[in-house]
Amino acid sequence: MQTKGFIIKRLWVIAISLAIVLVSCKNGVSEFIPAFDDEPIVSPLATELGFSKDRPLVMGMNTSYAPLQYVNSQGLPTGYDVEFTKKLLMRLGIPYTFSPNHWDKMSPGIIGGKYDMGMLVYSSYRKDTTNYSDAVFRMYYQVVYRKKDFAEFDFRHLKGKRIAYMKSRPIGLMLKDEEADGYPITDLNEAIVDLANGKYDGVICYRFQAKYHVGLLHLSDQLKADDLSLEPREYCYASHDKRLIDAINAELKKMEAEGIVDEIYGQEVAEHFGDIKIPMWVWWLLTGLVFLFMVVYVVNKNRYNRRLQSANAQLQKNNKALQLATARAEESTRMKSNFIKQISHEIRTPLNIICGFTQVLTTTDAELDKAEKRNMSVQIIDNTERITGLVNKMLALAEINSSVVLEREDHTSAAVIAQEAIKAAGINKASHVQFKLVKLFGAEQMFDTHLRSAVLALQQLLDNAKKFTEQGQVTLQISNHEGQACFVVEDTGTSIPVYQAERIFDEFVQLDEYSDGTGIGLSIARSLARRLGGDIVLDTTYTGGARFVMTLQSQQEETA
Repeated sequence: MQTKGFIIKRLWVIAISLAIVLVSCKNGVSEFIPAFDDEPIVSPLATELGFSKDRPLVMGMNTSYAPLQYVNSQGLPTGYDVEFTKKLLMRLGIPYTFSPNHWDKMSPGIIGGKYDMGMLVYSSYRKDTTNYSDAVFRMYYQVVYRKKDFAEFDFRHLKGKRIAYMKSRPIGLMLKDEEADGYPITDLNEAIVDLANGKYDGVICYRFQAKYHVGLLHLSDQLKADDLSLEPREYCYASHDKRLIDAINAELKKMEAEGIVDEIYGQEVAEHFGDIKIPMWVWWLLTGLVFLFMVVYVVNKNRYNRRLQSANAQLQKNNKALQLATARAEESTRMKSNFIKQISHEIRTPLNIICGFTQVLTTTDAELDKAEKRNMSVQIIDNTERITGLVNKMLALAEINSSVVLEREDHTSAAVIAQEAIKAAGINKASHVQFKLVKLFGAEQMFDTHLRSAVLALQQLLDNAKKFTEQGQVTLQISNHEGQACFVVEDTGTSIPVYQAERIFDEFVQLDEYSDGTGIGLSIARSLARRLGGDIVLDTTYTGGARFVMTLQSQQEETA
Protein backbone atom coordinates (compact mmCIF):
# COMPACT_ATOMS: atom_id res chain seq x y z
CA MET A 1 0.00 0.00 0.00
CA GLN A 2 2.87 2.32 0.79
CA THR A 3 4.52 1.34 -2.46
CA LYS A 4 1.37 2.20 -4.37
CA GLY A 5 1.15 5.59 -2.64
CA PHE A 6 4.80 6.24 -3.34
CA ILE A 7 4.28 5.47 -7.02
CA ILE A 8 1.29 7.83 -7.17
CA LYS A 9 3.33 10.60 -5.57
CA ARG A 10 6.15 9.96 -8.04
CA LEU A 11 3.69 10.16 -10.94
CA TRP A 12 2.35 13.51 -9.66
CA VAL A 13 5.89 14.90 -9.39
CA ILE A 14 6.71 13.70 -12.91
CA ALA A 15 3.47 15.17 -14.28
CA ILE A 16 4.08 18.53 -12.63
CA SER A 17 7.72 18.59 -13.83
CA LEU A 18 6.64 17.66 -17.35
CA ALA A 19 4.06 20.42 -17.34
CA ILE A 20 6.69 22.95 -16.23
CA VAL A 21 9.06 21.76 -18.96
CA LEU A 22 6.32 21.96 -21.61
CA VAL A 23 5.38 25.48 -20.56
CA SER A 24 9.03 26.52 -20.63
CA CYS A 25 9.53 24.92 -24.01
CA LYS A 26 6.42 26.58 -25.34
CA ASN A 27 7.65 30.00 -24.23
CA GLY A 28 11.08 29.35 -25.71
CA VAL A 29 9.79 28.14 -29.08
CA SER A 30 7.34 31.02 -29.51
CA GLU A 31 10.10 33.57 -29.17
CA PHE A 32 11.48 32.82 -32.64
CA ILE A 33 9.14 31.32 -35.23
CA PRO A 34 10.47 30.68 -38.74
CA ALA A 35 8.10 32.36 -41.15
CA PHE A 36 9.36 31.83 -44.65
CA ASP A 37 7.58 29.19 -46.70
CA ASP A 38 10.20 29.18 -49.47
CA GLU A 39 13.92 29.31 -48.99
CA PRO A 40 14.91 32.90 -49.99
CA ILE A 41 18.00 33.52 -52.05
CA VAL A 42 20.38 35.38 -49.78
CA SER A 43 21.11 38.67 -51.54
CA PRO A 44 24.34 40.73 -51.36
CA LEU A 45 22.27 43.29 -49.42
CA ALA A 46 21.50 40.69 -46.75
CA THR A 47 25.17 39.76 -46.51
CA GLU A 48 26.16 43.41 -46.25
CA LEU A 49 23.64 43.91 -43.43
CA GLY A 50 24.91 40.80 -41.61
CA PHE A 51 21.96 38.45 -42.26
CA SER A 52 22.17 34.85 -43.42
CA LYS A 53 20.19 31.63 -43.14
CA ASP A 54 22.04 30.90 -39.92
CA ARG A 55 21.50 34.45 -38.68
CA PRO A 56 18.11 35.59 -40.11
CA LEU A 57 16.54 39.00 -39.58
CA VAL A 58 14.40 38.99 -36.42
CA MET A 59 11.05 40.73 -36.94
CA GLY A 60 9.41 41.77 -33.68
CA MET A 61 5.61 41.51 -33.77
CA ASN A 62 2.67 42.16 -31.48
CA THR A 63 0.75 39.07 -30.40
CA SER A 64 -2.57 40.96 -30.12
CA TYR A 65 -2.71 43.65 -32.83
CA ALA A 66 -5.37 42.03 -35.00
CA PRO A 67 -6.01 42.09 -37.85
CA LEU A 68 -2.59 43.54 -38.74
CA GLN A 69 -0.43 41.18 -36.69
CA TYR A 70 -1.26 38.49 -34.15
CA VAL A 71 -0.67 34.82 -33.31
CA ASN A 72 -3.42 32.44 -34.45
CA SER A 73 -4.77 29.42 -32.62
CA GLN A 74 -1.97 27.27 -34.02
CA GLY A 75 0.61 29.66 -32.56
CA LEU A 76 1.72 31.00 -35.97
CA PRO A 77 2.29 34.67 -36.93
CA THR A 78 -0.72 35.92 -38.87
CA GLY A 79 -2.10 39.17 -40.22
CA TYR A 80 -1.68 41.64 -43.03
CA ASP A 81 1.64 42.93 -41.64
CA VAL A 82 3.02 39.39 -41.64
CA GLU A 83 1.95 38.75 -45.23
CA PHE A 84 3.29 42.09 -46.45
CA THR A 85 6.59 41.72 -44.57
CA LYS A 86 7.11 38.26 -46.06
CA LYS A 87 6.81 39.68 -49.58
CA LEU A 88 9.03 42.64 -48.74
CA LEU A 89 11.87 40.55 -47.29
CA MET A 90 11.62 37.89 -49.99
CA ARG A 91 12.04 40.66 -52.60
CA LEU A 92 15.04 42.01 -50.69
CA GLY A 93 16.54 38.52 -50.41
CA ILE A 94 16.82 38.70 -46.61
CA PRO A 95 16.22 35.53 -44.50
CA TYR A 96 13.84 36.30 -41.65
CA THR A 97 11.99 35.00 -38.62
CA PHE A 98 9.19 36.42 -36.47
CA SER A 99 9.41 36.93 -32.72
CA PRO A 100 5.91 37.43 -31.23
CA ASN A 101 5.72 39.27 -27.95
CA HIS A 102 3.45 41.49 -25.90
CA TRP A 103 3.27 45.14 -26.97
CA ASP A 104 4.95 46.38 -23.78
CA LYS A 105 8.02 44.30 -24.65
CA MET A 106 7.86 44.37 -28.45
CA SER A 107 8.02 48.16 -28.86
CA PRO A 108 11.02 48.69 -26.51
CA GLY A 109 12.70 45.68 -28.12
CA ILE A 110 12.56 47.30 -31.56
CA ILE A 111 13.85 50.62 -30.27
CA GLY A 112 16.52 49.01 -28.10
CA GLY A 113 17.81 46.75 -30.88
CA LYS A 114 16.65 43.40 -29.45
CA TYR A 115 14.74 42.94 -32.70
CA ASP A 116 16.21 43.85 -36.07
CA MET A 117 12.95 45.33 -37.27
CA GLY A 118 9.29 45.87 -36.44
CA MET A 119 6.27 47.91 -37.43
CA LEU A 120 5.35 50.93 -35.32
CA VAL A 121 3.17 54.00 -35.50
CA TYR A 122 5.43 56.97 -36.21
CA SER A 123 6.07 59.07 -33.11
CA SER A 124 7.96 62.34 -33.06
CA TYR A 125 8.99 61.48 -29.51
CA ARG A 126 10.88 58.40 -30.72
CA LYS A 127 12.33 59.76 -33.97
CA ASP A 128 15.74 60.33 -32.37
CA THR A 129 15.94 56.85 -30.83
CA THR A 130 15.16 54.74 -33.90
CA ASN A 131 14.90 54.93 -37.69
CA TYR A 132 11.47 55.05 -39.37
CA SER A 133 10.72 54.06 -42.94
CA ASP A 134 8.30 55.87 -45.21
CA ALA A 135 4.67 55.28 -44.30
CA VAL A 136 3.28 51.95 -45.51
CA PHE A 137 -0.21 53.41 -44.99
CA ARG A 138 -2.04 55.81 -42.66
CA MET A 139 -4.37 54.85 -39.83
CA TYR A 140 -7.42 56.91 -38.85
CA TYR A 141 -8.91 57.21 -35.39
CA GLN A 142 -12.45 56.24 -34.36
CA VAL A 143 -14.34 56.35 -31.08
CA VAL A 144 -16.52 53.34 -30.17
CA TYR A 145 -19.49 53.99 -27.85
CA ARG A 146 -22.81 52.46 -26.74
CA LYS A 147 -25.78 53.26 -28.95
CA LYS A 148 -28.22 53.35 -26.03
CA ASP A 149 -26.21 56.00 -24.18
CA PHE A 150 -25.32 58.32 -27.06
CA ALA A 151 -27.28 58.97 -30.22
CA GLU A 152 -24.11 60.69 -31.38
CA PHE A 153 -20.91 60.89 -29.40
CA ASP A 154 -20.26 64.51 -28.39
CA PHE A 155 -16.51 64.86 -28.52
CA ARG A 156 -16.70 68.52 -27.52
CA HIS A 157 -17.73 67.64 -23.96
CA LEU A 158 -15.39 64.98 -22.61
CA LYS A 159 -15.07 66.29 -19.08
CA GLY A 160 -15.63 63.42 -16.63
CA LYS A 161 -16.13 60.80 -19.35
CA ARG A 162 -14.31 57.49 -18.99
CA ILE A 163 -12.34 56.89 -22.17
CA ALA A 164 -10.16 53.83 -22.79
CA TYR A 165 -7.46 54.04 -25.46
CA MET A 166 -4.56 52.05 -26.80
CA LYS A 167 -1.39 53.50 -25.31
CA SER A 168 -0.71 56.70 -27.25
CA ARG A 169 0.89 59.85 -25.90
CA PRO A 170 -1.03 62.27 -28.22
CA ILE A 171 -4.38 60.71 -27.25
CA GLY A 172 -3.47 60.75 -23.57
CA LEU A 173 -2.50 64.43 -23.69
CA MET A 174 -5.67 65.30 -25.60
CA LEU A 175 -7.90 63.56 -23.04
CA LYS A 176 -6.03 65.23 -20.21
CA ASP A 177 -6.54 68.66 -21.77
CA GLU A 178 -10.27 67.93 -22.12
CA GLU A 179 -10.40 66.79 -18.44
CA ALA A 180 -11.60 63.31 -19.38
CA ASP A 181 -10.73 60.20 -17.36
CA GLY A 182 -8.26 58.38 -19.61
CA TYR A 183 -7.51 54.67 -19.25
CA PRO A 184 -4.54 53.41 -21.29
CA ILE A 185 -5.03 49.76 -22.26
CA THR A 186 -3.10 47.02 -24.06
CA ASP A 187 -5.92 44.51 -24.69
CA LEU A 188 -8.40 46.14 -27.07
CA ASN A 189 -10.64 43.09 -27.24
CA GLU A 190 -11.13 43.19 -23.47
CA ALA A 191 -11.74 46.97 -23.56
CA ILE A 192 -14.53 46.57 -26.15
CA VAL A 193 -16.22 43.99 -23.92
CA ASP A 194 -15.85 46.31 -20.90
CA LEU A 195 -17.36 49.15 -22.95
CA ALA A 196 -20.43 47.02 -23.75
CA ASN A 197 -20.74 46.19 -20.05
CA GLY A 198 -20.65 49.88 -19.04
CA LYS A 199 -17.15 50.17 -17.60
CA TYR A 200 -16.18 52.88 -20.13
CA ASP A 201 -18.08 55.62 -21.93
CA GLY A 202 -15.95 55.21 -25.05
CA VAL A 203 -12.94 53.48 -26.54
CA ILE A 204 -10.56 55.27 -28.93
CA CYS A 205 -8.76 53.05 -31.42
CA TYR A 206 -7.99 52.89 -35.12
CA ARG A 207 -10.74 52.42 -37.66
CA PHE A 208 -9.70 48.91 -38.74
CA GLN A 209 -9.45 47.82 -35.06
CA ALA A 210 -12.94 49.07 -34.25
CA LYS A 211 -14.52 47.21 -37.16
CA TYR A 212 -12.56 44.05 -36.51
CA HIS A 213 -13.22 43.73 -32.77
CA VAL A 214 -16.85 44.87 -32.83
CA GLY A 215 -17.51 42.34 -35.59
CA LEU A 216 -15.49 39.62 -33.87
CA LEU A 217 -17.46 40.05 -30.61
CA HIS A 218 -20.82 40.38 -32.42
CA LEU A 219 -21.54 43.69 -30.69
CA SER A 220 -22.61 45.71 -33.73
CA ASP A 221 -26.17 45.97 -32.35
CA GLN A 222 -24.91 47.56 -29.13
CA LEU A 223 -21.89 49.58 -30.20
CA LYS A 224 -21.30 52.25 -32.81
CA ALA A 225 -18.08 53.80 -34.17
CA ASP A 226 -17.57 57.31 -35.54
CA ASP A 227 -14.52 58.89 -37.16
CA LEU A 228 -12.54 61.45 -35.19
CA SER A 229 -11.09 64.61 -36.70
CA LEU A 230 -7.64 63.75 -35.40
CA GLU A 231 -4.54 63.71 -37.55
CA PRO A 232 -4.03 60.20 -38.99
CA ARG A 233 -0.93 58.30 -37.89
CA GLU A 234 1.72 56.88 -40.20
CA TYR A 235 2.35 53.15 -39.92
CA CYS A 236 6.03 52.44 -40.64
CA TYR A 237 8.83 49.96 -40.34
CA ALA A 238 11.32 50.81 -37.59
CA SER A 239 14.87 49.61 -37.03
CA HIS A 240 18.08 50.66 -35.34
CA ASP A 241 19.91 50.02 -38.67
CA LYS A 242 19.45 52.95 -41.05
CA ARG A 243 20.90 50.96 -43.97
CA LEU A 244 18.06 48.45 -43.62
CA ILE A 245 15.47 51.26 -43.52
CA ASP A 246 16.98 52.87 -46.65
CA ALA A 247 16.71 49.56 -48.51
CA ILE A 248 13.10 49.13 -47.31
CA ASN A 249 12.19 52.65 -48.47
CA ALA A 250 13.50 51.95 -51.97
CA GLU A 251 11.57 48.66 -52.17
CA LEU A 252 8.37 50.20 -50.73
CA LYS A 253 8.26 52.66 -53.64
CA LYS A 254 8.44 49.77 -56.10
CA MET A 255 5.78 47.75 -54.26
CA GLU A 256 3.46 50.73 -54.12
CA ALA A 257 3.94 51.34 -57.86
CA GLU A 258 3.14 47.66 -58.53
CA GLY A 259 -0.03 47.87 -56.40
CA ILE A 260 1.14 45.36 -53.78
CA VAL A 261 0.45 47.75 -50.88
CA ASP A 262 -3.16 48.22 -52.00
CA GLU A 263 -3.47 44.53 -52.80
CA ILE A 264 -2.67 43.50 -49.23
CA TYR A 265 -3.75 46.42 -47.08
CA GLY A 266 -6.13 48.54 -49.12
CA GLN A 267 -8.38 46.10 -50.94
CA GLU A 268 -8.37 43.31 -48.37
CA VAL A 269 -8.96 45.58 -45.39
CA ALA A 270 -11.71 47.40 -47.28
CA GLU A 271 -13.25 44.09 -48.30
CA HIS A 272 -13.49 42.83 -44.75
CA PHE A 273 -13.93 46.02 -42.78
CA GLY A 274 -15.21 48.71 -45.19
CA ASP A 275 -18.41 50.61 -44.53
CA ILE A 276 -19.62 50.95 -48.14
CA LYS A 277 -19.25 48.59 -51.07
CA ILE A 278 -19.00 50.65 -54.26
CA PRO A 279 -19.99 48.73 -57.43
CA MET A 280 -17.25 48.22 -59.97
CA TRP A 281 -19.19 50.02 -62.71
CA VAL A 282 -19.17 53.14 -60.54
CA TRP A 283 -15.38 52.98 -60.34
CA TRP A 284 -15.17 52.59 -64.13
CA LEU A 285 -17.54 55.52 -64.60
CA LEU A 286 -15.55 57.70 -62.21
CA THR A 287 -12.33 56.67 -63.94
CA GLY A 288 -13.80 57.60 -67.32
CA LEU A 289 -15.04 60.94 -66.03
CA VAL A 290 -11.68 61.69 -64.47
CA PHE A 291 -9.91 60.75 -67.70
CA LEU A 292 -12.31 62.90 -69.74
CA PHE A 293 -11.79 65.79 -67.34
CA MET A 294 -8.02 65.39 -67.60
CA VAL A 295 -8.18 65.36 -71.42
CA VAL A 296 -10.33 68.50 -71.48
CA TYR A 297 -8.10 70.11 -68.89
CA VAL A 298 -4.89 69.28 -70.77
CA VAL A 299 -6.32 70.49 -74.10
CA ASN A 300 -7.54 73.75 -72.57
CA LYS A 301 -4.29 74.12 -70.65
CA ASN A 302 -2.27 73.69 -73.84
CA ARG A 303 -4.44 76.21 -75.68
CA TYR A 304 -4.11 78.66 -72.84
CA ASN A 305 -0.35 78.12 -72.68
CA ARG A 306 0.00 78.65 -76.43
CA ARG A 307 -2.04 81.84 -76.24
CA LEU A 308 -0.06 82.97 -73.23
CA GLN A 309 3.25 82.20 -74.96
CA SER A 310 2.08 84.03 -78.08
CA ALA A 311 0.97 87.01 -76.00
CA ASN A 312 4.24 86.98 -74.08
CA ALA A 313 6.25 86.76 -77.30
CA GLN A 314 4.29 89.64 -78.79
CA LEU A 315 4.68 91.62 -75.58
CA GLN A 316 8.43 91.00 -75.55
CA LYS A 317 8.61 91.98 -79.20
CA ASN A 318 6.66 95.16 -78.49
CA ASN A 319 8.84 95.89 -75.46
CA LYS A 320 12.00 95.45 -77.53
CA ALA A 321 10.56 97.66 -80.27
CA LEU A 322 9.56 100.23 -77.65
CA GLN A 323 13.01 100.10 -76.05
CA LEU A 324 14.63 100.47 -79.47
CA ALA A 325 12.33 103.34 -80.38
CA THR A 326 12.98 104.99 -77.01
CA ALA A 327 16.73 104.59 -77.46
CA ARG A 328 16.52 106.00 -80.96
CA ALA A 329 14.38 108.89 -79.78
CA GLU A 330 16.81 109.64 -76.96
CA GLU A 331 19.74 109.38 -79.38
CA SER A 332 17.94 111.60 -81.88
CA THR A 333 17.19 114.16 -79.18
CA ARG A 334 20.81 114.10 -78.05
CA MET A 335 22.12 114.44 -81.60
CA LYS A 336 19.71 117.26 -82.37
CA SER A 337 20.81 119.06 -79.22
CA ASN A 338 24.43 118.64 -80.27
CA PHE A 339 23.51 119.78 -83.77
CA ILE A 340 21.88 122.95 -82.46
CA LYS A 341 24.95 123.68 -80.34
CA GLN A 342 27.26 122.94 -83.27
CA ILE A 343 25.24 124.92 -85.81
CA SER A 344 25.19 127.86 -83.43
CA HIS A 345 28.97 127.64 -83.21
CA GLU A 346 29.33 127.18 -86.98
CA ILE A 347 27.28 130.32 -87.65
CA ARG A 348 28.43 132.46 -84.75
CA THR A 349 32.16 132.10 -85.47
CA PRO A 350 32.13 133.29 -89.13
CA LEU A 351 29.59 136.00 -88.28
CA ASN A 352 31.88 137.35 -85.58
CA ILE A 353 34.79 137.38 -88.05
CA ILE A 354 32.71 139.10 -90.74
CA CYS A 355 31.33 141.69 -88.30
CA GLY A 356 34.75 142.36 -86.77
CA PHE A 357 36.61 142.85 -90.03
CA THR A 358 33.73 144.87 -91.52
CA GLN A 359 33.83 147.29 -88.56
CA VAL A 360 37.60 147.67 -88.99
CA LEU A 361 37.33 148.30 -92.73
CA THR A 362 34.55 150.85 -92.31
CA THR A 363 36.33 152.79 -89.58
CA THR A 364 37.49 156.07 -91.18
CA ASP A 365 40.44 156.68 -88.88
CA ALA A 366 41.82 153.14 -89.19
CA GLU A 367 45.25 153.10 -90.72
CA LEU A 368 45.53 149.92 -92.79
CA ASP A 369 47.85 149.12 -95.63
CA LYS A 370 46.69 147.35 -98.77
CA ALA A 371 47.90 143.91 -97.62
CA GLU A 372 45.93 144.09 -94.37
CA LYS A 373 42.81 145.26 -96.19
CA ARG A 374 43.20 142.44 -98.72
CA ASN A 375 43.62 139.84 -95.95
CA MET A 376 40.52 141.10 -94.14
CA SER A 377 38.54 141.06 -97.38
CA VAL A 378 39.61 137.47 -98.05
CA GLN A 379 38.58 136.48 -94.49
CA ILE A 380 35.18 138.12 -94.98
CA ILE A 381 34.68 136.32 -98.31
CA ASP A 382 35.80 132.92 -96.90
CA ASN A 383 33.50 133.13 -93.89
CA THR A 384 30.63 134.34 -96.05
CA GLU A 385 31.13 131.27 -98.24
CA ARG A 386 31.29 129.17 -95.07
CA ILE A 387 27.89 130.46 -93.97
CA THR A 388 26.54 130.03 -97.50
CA GLY A 389 27.75 126.43 -97.56
CA LEU A 390 26.12 125.80 -94.20
CA VAL A 391 22.82 127.22 -95.44
CA ASN A 392 23.06 125.05 -98.55
CA LYS A 393 23.60 122.01 -96.33
CA MET A 394 20.52 122.92 -94.30
CA LEU A 395 18.47 123.26 -97.48
CA ALA A 396 19.79 119.95 -98.76
CA LEU A 397 18.98 118.35 -95.42
CA ALA A 398 15.40 119.56 -95.72
CA GLU A 399 15.16 117.76 -99.08
CA ILE A 400 16.62 114.45 -97.88
CA ASN A 401 13.25 112.90 -97.01
CA SER A 402 11.35 114.62 -99.78
CA SER A 403 9.94 112.73 -102.71
CA VAL A 404 11.07 115.29 -105.25
CA VAL A 405 12.65 113.52 -108.20
CA LEU A 406 16.05 114.78 -109.31
CA GLU A 407 15.80 115.08 -113.05
CA ARG A 408 18.90 113.91 -114.90
CA GLU A 409 18.86 116.92 -117.21
CA ASP A 410 22.58 117.66 -117.30
CA HIS A 411 24.87 116.03 -119.89
CA THR A 412 28.24 115.77 -118.22
CA SER A 413 31.09 113.44 -117.25
CA ALA A 414 32.76 112.15 -114.09
CA ALA A 415 35.71 114.44 -114.76
CA VAL A 416 33.49 117.54 -114.84
CA ILE A 417 31.72 116.52 -111.62
CA ALA A 418 35.11 115.97 -109.97
CA GLN A 419 36.49 119.34 -111.08
CA GLU A 420 33.40 121.19 -109.84
CA ALA A 421 33.50 119.39 -106.47
CA ILE A 422 37.25 120.02 -106.06
CA LYS A 423 36.70 123.69 -106.74
CA ALA A 424 33.75 123.91 -104.33
CA ALA A 425 35.62 122.09 -101.55
CA GLY A 426 38.88 123.98 -102.17
CA ILE A 427 40.79 120.86 -101.30
CA ASN A 428 43.40 121.44 -104.00
CA LYS A 429 44.35 124.71 -102.30
CA ALA A 430 44.51 123.32 -98.76
CA SER A 431 48.00 123.72 -97.31
CA HIS A 432 47.82 120.84 -94.82
CA VAL A 433 47.03 118.05 -97.34
CA GLN A 434 48.45 116.82 -100.61
CA PHE A 435 45.60 116.30 -103.07
CA LYS A 436 45.80 114.03 -106.08
CA LEU A 437 43.22 113.41 -108.81
CA VAL A 438 43.46 110.10 -110.68
CA LYS A 439 41.40 109.63 -113.84
CA LEU A 440 40.74 106.04 -114.79
CA PHE A 441 38.80 104.37 -117.60
CA GLY A 442 35.73 106.32 -118.77
CA ALA A 443 36.43 109.44 -116.71
CA GLU A 444 35.63 111.66 -119.71
CA GLN A 445 32.66 109.59 -120.86
CA MET A 446 29.46 111.63 -121.02
CA PHE A 447 26.23 110.64 -119.25
CA ASP A 448 23.02 112.25 -118.01
CA THR A 449 22.63 113.21 -114.35
CA HIS A 450 21.74 116.13 -112.08
CA LEU A 451 25.03 118.00 -112.02
CA ARG A 452 24.47 120.26 -109.00
CA SER A 453 23.38 117.35 -106.77
CA ALA A 454 26.24 115.12 -107.93
CA VAL A 455 28.77 117.88 -107.27
CA LEU A 456 27.28 118.59 -103.83
CA ALA A 457 27.42 114.90 -102.86
CA LEU A 458 31.07 114.56 -103.92
CA GLN A 459 31.92 117.88 -102.25
CA GLN A 460 30.74 116.51 -98.89
CA LEU A 461 33.17 113.60 -99.22
CA LEU A 462 36.05 115.90 -100.11
CA ASP A 463 35.17 118.28 -97.26
CA ASN A 464 35.15 115.31 -94.90
CA ALA A 465 38.57 114.12 -96.10
CA LYS A 466 40.07 117.62 -95.82
CA LYS A 467 38.62 118.08 -92.33
CA PHE A 468 39.88 114.81 -90.80
CA THR A 469 43.31 114.71 -92.49
CA GLU A 470 45.49 117.03 -90.46
CA GLN A 471 48.74 116.24 -92.32
CA GLY A 472 48.58 113.71 -95.11
CA GLN A 473 47.28 112.88 -98.53
CA VAL A 474 43.83 112.84 -100.15
CA THR A 475 43.28 111.00 -103.44
CA LEU A 476 40.23 111.13 -105.71
CA GLN A 477 39.90 108.36 -108.29
CA ILE A 478 37.21 108.67 -110.96
CA SER A 479 35.98 106.20 -113.57
CA ASN A 480 32.88 105.23 -115.56
CA HIS A 481 32.33 101.62 -116.41
CA GLU A 482 29.35 99.33 -117.05
CA GLY A 483 26.76 102.04 -116.45
CA GLN A 484 28.23 103.35 -113.19
CA ALA A 485 30.28 106.45 -112.60
CA CYS A 486 32.56 105.77 -109.63
CA PHE A 487 34.24 108.31 -107.33
CA VAL A 488 36.67 106.98 -104.69
CA VAL A 489 37.80 109.47 -102.02
CA GLU A 490 40.73 108.07 -100.05
CA ASP A 491 42.61 109.84 -97.24
CA THR A 492 45.33 109.07 -94.71
CA GLY A 493 43.53 110.75 -91.82
CA THR A 494 41.36 109.39 -89.00
CA SER A 495 40.13 105.79 -89.40
CA ILE A 496 36.49 104.87 -88.84
CA PRO A 497 35.64 101.71 -86.81
CA VAL A 498 33.91 98.97 -88.80
CA TYR A 499 30.90 98.89 -86.45
CA GLN A 500 30.32 102.60 -87.17
CA ALA A 501 30.32 102.07 -90.97
CA GLU A 502 26.57 102.67 -91.29
CA ARG A 503 25.94 104.89 -88.30
CA ILE A 504 28.10 107.71 -89.73
CA PHE A 505 25.48 108.20 -92.46
CA ASP A 506 22.72 108.96 -89.90
CA GLU A 507 21.67 112.56 -89.39
CA PHE A 508 23.56 114.62 -86.79
CA VAL A 509 26.02 111.78 -86.02
CA GLN A 510 29.54 112.88 -85.06
CA LEU A 511 31.99 110.26 -83.86
CA ASP A 512 33.99 113.04 -82.20
CA GLU A 513 31.57 115.43 -80.53
CA TYR A 514 34.35 117.96 -79.94
CA SER A 515 35.20 118.38 -83.63
CA ASP A 516 33.77 121.10 -85.85
CA GLY A 517 30.88 120.36 -88.17
CA THR A 518 27.18 119.61 -88.05
CA GLY A 519 27.11 115.86 -88.64
CA ILE A 520 24.84 116.11 -91.69
CA GLY A 521 27.33 116.12 -94.59
CA LEU A 522 27.46 112.34 -95.12
CA SER A 523 23.67 112.05 -94.70
CA ILE A 524 23.17 114.62 -97.45
CA ALA A 525 25.76 112.99 -99.71
CA ARG A 526 24.26 109.48 -99.45
CA SER A 527 20.71 110.77 -99.94
CA LEU A 528 21.67 112.64 -103.10
CA ALA A 529 23.67 109.71 -104.50
CA ARG A 530 20.79 107.29 -103.95
CA ARG A 531 18.32 109.67 -105.57
CA LEU A 532 20.63 109.70 -108.59
CA GLY A 533 20.55 105.91 -108.83
CA GLY A 534 23.77 105.26 -106.93
CA ASP A 535 25.04 105.01 -103.35
CA ILE A 536 27.86 105.94 -100.97
CA VAL A 537 29.54 103.34 -98.75
CA LEU A 538 32.58 103.15 -96.49
CA ASP A 539 35.23 100.68 -97.62
CA THR A 540 35.86 98.81 -94.35
CA THR A 541 38.81 96.86 -95.83
CA TYR A 542 40.90 100.04 -96.00
CA THR A 543 42.84 100.68 -92.77
CA GLY A 544 45.19 103.53 -93.71
CA GLY A 545 42.56 106.18 -93.00
CA ALA A 546 39.11 106.42 -94.59
CA ARG A 547 37.96 105.45 -98.07
CA PHE A 548 34.48 106.38 -99.33
CA VAL A 549 33.09 105.04 -102.62
CA MET A 550 30.35 107.01 -104.39
CA THR A 551 28.57 105.59 -107.42
CA LEU A 552 26.13 107.29 -109.78
CA GLN A 553 23.98 105.71 -112.42
CA SER A 554 25.50 106.68 -115.79
CA GLN A 555 24.19 106.39 -119.30
CA GLN A 556 26.69 106.17 -122.14
CA GLU A 557 26.28 108.77 -124.86
CA GLU A 558 24.66 107.33 -127.95
CA THR A 559 26.69 107.76 -131.12
CA ALA A 560 25.20 108.19 -134.56
